[in-house]
Amino acid sequence: MTPPLLDDRLRALSVALDDARPPPTVDRAIAAAVDAKLRKRSAGPAHRGFERWLAWPVGLVASIFALSFIVRQTQPDEVGPGVTAETLREAAQRFTPVVPADEIARGGDTYLMPARVPRLTLAQLGFPVNPERVGDAVDAELLVRADGTVLALRFVR
Repeated sequence: MTPPLLDDRLRALSVALDDARPPPTVDRAIAAAVDAKLRKRSAGPAHRGFERWLAWPVGLVASIFALSFIVRQTQPDEVGPGVTAETLREAAQRFTPVVPADEIARGGDTYLMPARVPRLTLAQLGFPVNPERVGDAVDAELLVRADGTVLALRFVR
């Protein structure tokens, strides 16, 4: 004789439980618990949702205020390093490579082009920039290959 398959056993269990229902006291206990929870929730302050909504904008404003206070307290000397006049003269007399030196040495046709370079670009290249003047541009000369690749730059006074 072969043992009954799992499907047969589950089917028999399902048929046996068709008439089984929880006693009415269980249904009443569940309904009472739900009613008590709803009453407890509605008994709290009615403006609780408004308080939660208001917390985000107030927190944002407080954060912005704190950051602006900290930024205003910072001295300008602490923001960026000072640049000496000698460093500026050296930079004005020589080209600063933008690409590796072997690529410049490879040569080809190169051109010298005047340009106005934003100070933000200079900061990205590693030059010291005064944060108060980051929106200004600086006169420069670019050493450019015939295909348009910028090889080096030199500052012009």
